[in-house]
Amino acid sequence: MRTLIVILLLSAGMIKANNTGDFNASPVVYGDDLPSWFFDGGIIGISDSNEDEVVACYQAVQRALAFYAISQNINVSSVYEYYYLSSLQNDQNRENQKSHWIADFETDLNNYSYSIQKIHRTKYNETIVLIKVDYDESYGNSMIINGSFMYHYDCLNDLSEYGEKQILTMSNTDSEIVLKWDSTIDNKGYLKKSSIGEVDVVLKKKIRQYSDYGKIDDDAYFCSNEFGLWNSYVDTFFQALSMFESNKVVVKNTTRQITQEFNGSYGDKTQNISRSVMSGNVSCRVIHCSFNNNCLYANWEIVER
Repeated sequence: MRTLIVILLLSAGMIKANNTGDFNASPVVYGDDLPSWFFDGGIIGISDSNEDEVVACYQAVQRALAFYAISQNINVSSVYEYYYLSSLQNDQNRENQKSHWIADFETDLNNYSYSIQKIHRTKYNETIVLIKVDYDESYGNSMIINGSFMYHYDCLNDLSEYGEKQILTMSNTDSEIVLKWDSTIDNKGYLKKSSIGEVDVVLKKKIRQYSDYGKIDDDAYFCSNEFGLWNSYVDTFFQALSMFESNKVVVKNTTRQITQEFNGSYGDKTQNISRSVMSGNVSCRVIHCSFNNNCLYANWEIVER
């Protein structure tokens, strides 16, 4: 019954949600290729593949709101550590490398209303929305967006191990999680989960192909579309944020030379350790996107405040 009511409201062009205010819903456009406005750098949100169009639309709108807040301001704190150890043992070179990068960011969105300008439904049951956000104190609503990422790379005597973790959550004023994105990659493979409220969905690799569109810039970040458009979009964001070079970084480097005895012979060992710490406010927005060879390319502008 609830789904039917929401569908009727969408058909009438108006829906009201507790944490978002009112919005006008444009007619849904269906198509085999991505719409041109998707590439123009507006405030967009993308749902996971979902046959329920109402749920997909809700998910896309919430994600658009999250990235609108990110485009305004986020507080970022990060620590990057790099450890390198080279040694000569029994006339053999040994190298160990370890790098760890951990970052957290947070922003919020208060007293806002929004309107849906465009809705596109893809051939893979993904819903894409373009929204416009306005501030209206009469709504008195609030959302908190949190995110984090972790990358690590360990190499010991030609054996390497790599891992990454990306998390993005959106909560309402009662600290209830509205949306969550969780991506983990390691030597064992991929685990990507998405949720709406308490419902978790594990995303699977699938062939999702769209026509090439737009020019690829040299500084664009890209991601394969095998886990869906939203995964590609948010992955390029994490790439851009992790590569951002802040003016407020504190760098500490240490190097030491050690001579040790190994079974009656001597070997030299050089140890380098560096640490970068950053904390500050930035805004992140997409300037434009392009699509080529089944990969999404996105140009992110990150401005330090």
